Amino acid sequence: MKLRGIMQKALGAFTGDRAGNFAMLTALAAVPIMGAAGLAVDYANTSRIRVELQQALDAAVLAVAQRGDKISDAEAREIANAYLTGNLANAFTDMQVVRNGTAVTLSARTSVPLAFGGLFGYDKWPVRAASTADMAFASYEIALVLDTTGSMQGGKLQAMKDAVIGLIDDLSARVDDRDRLKFALVPFSSFVNVGPQFGPRYDSKKRRIIGTGADWLDLDGMSPIPQIDLVNGVSRFDVIANLGQEWGGCVETRISSGGKDHAVEDTPPVKNDPASLFVPAFAIDEPESSWWNYYSNDYLGYAKSYDDNPLDNSPDARALRLLKYGLVNQAKAIVGSKRIKDLPGGNAVVGENGFAAPPFGKDIRGGRGPNRGCYAQPITPLSNDYEDLKRKVRSFTAQGNTNIMEGVAWGMRVLSPHPPFTEGKNPADVRGLEKIMIVLSDGANVFGNTSNALGSTYSSFGYLVDGRLGVKSGNDKLTNQLMNEKTLQACTNAKEKWGYQIYTIRLEEPDVATGQMLRDCASSPAHYFDTPSRSQLDAVFKDIRDGITKLRLSS
Repeated sequence: MKLRGIMQKALGAFTGDRAGNFAMLTALAAVPIMGAAGLAVDYANTSRIRVELQQALDAAVLAVAQRGDKISDAEAREIANAYLTGNLANAFTDMQVVRNGTAVTLSARTSVPLAFGGLFGYDKWPVRAASTADMAFASYEIALVLDTTGSMQGGKLQAMKDAVIGLIDDLSARVDDRDRLKFALVPFSSFVNVGPQFGPRYDSKKRRIIGTGADWLDLDGMSPIPQIDLVNGVSRFDVIANLGQEWGGCVETRISSGGKDHAVEDTPPVKNDPASLFVPAFAIDEPESSWWNYYSNDYLGYAKSYDDNPLDNSPDARALRLLKYGLVNQAKAIVGSKRIKDLPGGNAVVGENGFAAPPFGKDIRGGRGPNRGCYAQPITPLSNDYEDLKRKVRSFTAQGNTNIMEGVAWGMRVLSPHPPFTEGKNPADVRGLEKIMIVLSDGANVFGNTSNALGSTYSSFGYLVDGRLGVKSGNDKLTNQLMNEKTLQACTNAKEKWGYQIYTIRLEEPDVATGQMLRDCASSPAHYFDTPSRSQLDAVFKDIRDGITKLRLSS
């Protein structure tokens, strides 16, 4: 009003000057000139406020739409009001929230004080805007890569279960078409378990039934992966069956071949590249423990004179290691027909399955045996059976060491459309397909270093002396560093080669190197969550839920 008075006084002075025609003409011309300038100022201000209102409405309508169609109208209004209040400097009125399924339309009005509008009889100018958002026409395939190692036992494991089940419930409530939302479960510890149902079957005489067993598995022992006791061409499946056991479903980490690092890549397994096949985990019969050497997996009898050094590569020692599994013909190939008769078990009768009975008996108790270390529950491929997924999450148990790399590698594989798991869709065939990996771990990578001759406990990398990390000896710090590097290679491949989004969660783990590795593994710093308390886990999963839900603004 003060500015309006000044303008009116100025105009009066101009129009009252009778000194000459020039003054009168100037006064008459000043009216439209000053009016036009004033309108320009008011128009610019009004445009700015309109943009601010539209942006605030866009943010508010997205916040409402993210919650899906299961919240009440009152909750929707509360969310919208909070966002408008927080994002709009001007007061707003007449807020309207209209919901139609998952679509939300939000409108509101505000007013802009006019500096020069009073010249034309207006003190304020009304501004109204609206925004509509809907759940995007997107499909989601989400791999949950979850730490089920021994350190998760107790409250942490339960907190993880509750948070994962909450995520499944929340996201499934937002998507009406179940085919647009699928989850896979990849529990990991020292190994990842692909599922024993994929292994071959055997008859009553321990003979493999022809045609059984997934063709992406190394059914015939042709992989070049090193094995301390067995030899190339011997099926680990057959050895396990000869021991009267069933394969537990775990597999070893693949090795490089033909310029491809199969360990950290999602290369399809093919028979003409044996290194690309997945080798069944087979924990060897370790020596008996002594006061100077401790071993945890002694489950077969053994000739004592060769029991102290599992790395003895003399012909007799190699033959004896084969004989204890009943592999008479393979042992004979090493020492010859004459010498084999002098070795314990060398005269055993070979059966129809190509094996003799283990000559020294077996003592597979207390977790010992060829499945030693295979503690993780089997992978659940991509599925929209939400109740079954939640049942399997509730059944998780915690045991074993931490091998994040193997979890990430299999998270990548369950999302892909090619074997071993083919439930994932090809993004080129599905409009708006989002492939997402959520990786949670409460600990640093652990190789399981020991002071005995094998250098470590058995894991998906075999034993430390096998050299599959690039070293055959070293301390915990070195093997942790090398495992972290492999984990990051797998993460990089998933992000850059396949375009997967990766969220990572460090749960109650203070190790700086692990935190940095998980941060680098994530798609961005905003995709990484450092969670010092299990009580925060549910909130973290809610943040991830909102982050992965894609929305479309319609206006």
